[in-house]
Amino acid sequence: MKDKIKFYYSLSTFINYGVMSIVTTFYVPYLNQVVGLSLSEVGKVVSIGALFAIISQQILVGKFSAIHNKKKFVMIHLSALVCMILFLMFINKSIIYLYAILYGIIVQTSSTIYEVYVEGMCSKQKMEYSQIRKWGSIGFGCIVLLSGTMILKYGFKSIHILGAIMTALIVFIIASKFKNIDSKEQRNELKLKDILKNKNSIILAISNVLIIGTYTAIEFAYSTYLIQITGNADLANSIYSKSIFSRVVLEFLSFMFVGKFLNHKDPKKYLIIAFFIAATRILLFSTSNVILVVLGDQLHGVMYACYLTFLFKYIRNVVDDNLVAGTYSLVNVLGSAGANFIYPQMFSAIQVKFGYSIMYLVGFFIIFMFTLISIKMLPKEKVYDNNTKVVV
Repeated sequence: MKDKIKFYYSLSTFINYGVMSIVTTFYVPYLNQVVGLSLSEVGKVVSIGALFAIISQQILVGKFSAIHNKKKFVMIHLSALVCMILFLMFINKSIIYLYAILYGIIVQTSSTIYEVYVEGMCSKQKMEYSQIRKWGSIGFGCIVLLSGTMILKYGFKSIHILGAIMTALIVFIIASKFKNIDSKEQRNELKLKDILKNKNSIILAISNVLIIGTYTAIEFAYSTYLIQITGNADLANSIYSKSIFSRVVLEFLSFMFVGKFLNHKDPKKYLIIAFFIAATRILLFSTSNVILVVLGDQLHGVMYACYLTFLFKYIRNVVDDNLVAGTYSLVNVLGSAGANFIYPQMFSAIQVKFGYSIMYLVGFFIIFMFTLISIKMLPKEKVYDNNTKVVV
């Protein structure tokens, strides 16, 4: 029975991250090439979406944490995602900013809500979440490759139809195969102020926006960087696509390894290791050597499997159960949407004035320095024989 449940969790996760690859990876190219926005206009649209994602994600996760029927909540949210994907097919410049707001509220929050939901289900049923999440990595990579081919043959609208069908399939799987195993007790709605009152949540959020925020934001330059160091756009695009696919495969294998051999290791220790791997990746980028840059890119697969697996475990160790979803949401949104308000402009300015290598060296220094600080700053949990938690 447990294997059957695990299969449906894995299948829906595979499909979910495939959908995310469509609505995130190809969002900017669609706005630029089909809707006809300039790069500066695209930047404004993305920033608006990020702003509303920051605001709405904490509200939605707070409601999700309090509600009894989480299954219904996720199904409604995913149904709204279907509508947003179909809506994307018909947007134009006159309504793009309205869409950007809805994109932030619905699309950019979908992955976090799904992830918190499935991780919570796994935790309650004593399943290792990394063994489920690894299929998301494969789903992302496979659908990216498929979507690229479909765009060349049939255009962008074909992948939007595919995304809507896949999302509807997730809703069907959750409706028919997932059980609502939450307690019937109605919890008070979790508010942002509840998270902000918790010292451990704040420390983890600050560490994440400084380390993972820098790491995520500096990713924007990778494809153009390859063009500069190879001197050939076609060669760079070929290297880029192959590099992305191979790191997705490595991410899948890393999730398997972490789940099987590192399951009971100290979460804080391996979270710090993930931060050091992130720093190493950016350092290799600074070399301007194609082989070392691509090798560095592969480290993302190792880093992300280690980071995501132990981030959830660490959060569960240092905050109360009712704060887990909200803390993860805050950490996640600051490390992604939140960071996009600060770092891209800063790194772009450095790149223009000093070049790519210096830009990556600055990124490495920020990540490395704050990783060293986080060794001391992040609290460590102690568990005594009577299962009493004391966080120090």
